[in-house]
Amino acid sequence: MKHVVFAHRKLSFGGGERVLLEQVAALANLPVKVSVLFRKEPGKRDLEPELRERNPNVADVIHLPGAFGAFRWLWRSRPDLLVLCNHKGVQRALPWLARFGHRVPCVLTLHEHYERHLRKYRGVRNLVDRWICTYDFIDSVRAHLSDAPCSIIHPLYPRGVMDAATPEERREARRQLGLPETSRVVGYVGQIDDRKEPSGVVRFAEALGDVHLLFAGREDAATASALDARLAASPLHDRSLRLGPQSDLRPAFTALDLYVMTSRNEGFFPIALIEALERGVPVLAPTVGGIGTVLKDGEGGFLLQKPDDRRSVPEPVLVAAAARLAPLLADAQAWEAQRSKAHAFGTSLTRDYDAAAKFREAVAEWL
Repeated sequence: MKHVVFAHRKLSFGGGERVLLEQVAALANLPVKVSVLFRKEPGKRDLEPELRERNPNVADVIHLPGAFGAFRWLWRSRPDLLVLCNHKGVQRALPWLARFGHRVPCVLTLHEHYERHLRKYRGVRNLVDRWICTYDFIDSVRAHLSDAPCSIIHPLYPRGVMDAATPEERREARRQLGLPETSRVVGYVGQIDDRKEPSGVVRFAEALGDVHLLFAGREDAATASALDARLAASPLHDRSLRLGPQSDLRPAFTALDLYVMTSRNEGFFPIALIEALERGVPVLAPTVGGIGTVLKDGEGGFLLQKPDDRRSVPEPVLVAAAARLAPLLADAQAWEAQRSKAHAFGTSLTRDYDAAAKFREAVAEWL
């Protein structure tokens, strides 16, 4: 059997990790042995059970953070293909392997077009045989990395048919969560860390005014502490609900009138946005990563103009968005129209897009 190694940053839940999972699953019906190496959070193997379930040929899932350990493992294993994404130990090992005469065929997955992100891979750019971009930023790859072939594979994967939430389902979700049934509810559902910039969600909600604020999802400790302090001083303090990690996030999504994302940077199009849209929840999101290339402003989604990947969404941009959306949210008929557009767009995104086939095509020459 051919042997394919996936080297990734971590196995806890996240958008990039979902791409890893689907790439591994794409090889399930091929006679290919699979190994997965990861470098961070050894105690968080959230994806391992699903990796093994989706591809029974997964042989090893190994926490291997350092360059020396990665060198030894790759030298001994001699894989037929390495699929790499932000594993610093493996990246540092590859040039040394090449110097000792072992050139590992390498496909590297890129999630962001920003120079800061691409700069991570300059040390291996001449050892990469193919780049996989999660949206079209080939010009940036050419400018900062190399002329190796590039495949554009959007991380859009088949999802079950999802009906938009009905008014009664929205009321029931709010009753379940202890939220007022008739209030406007805005918020964020998903992983909460510094990169997601949850304080921006708070700032937007404060500018919007008479709303309830909802957060749901695993909170990074440092970010949770900062959010504690921010909400303690907020006029929305008594109208804020933080659910923390949930085994089922559907009630949180369903309870929302508006899903708000204020991330400093993102990849192609976060799965959480799709989950909100397909439930008929309009979204407000920044033009980072590939979001601005896909989301049509005013068609079930609204854009926060943000050209960089380092700073927070500027206050004037949040205030202007709140002023724009407040009358829409107050108009039940207009907002129902936005809900319908959100559902139509969200469900159409993954329809008839076969990312697994595109990945198999990208790596076919080594299998």
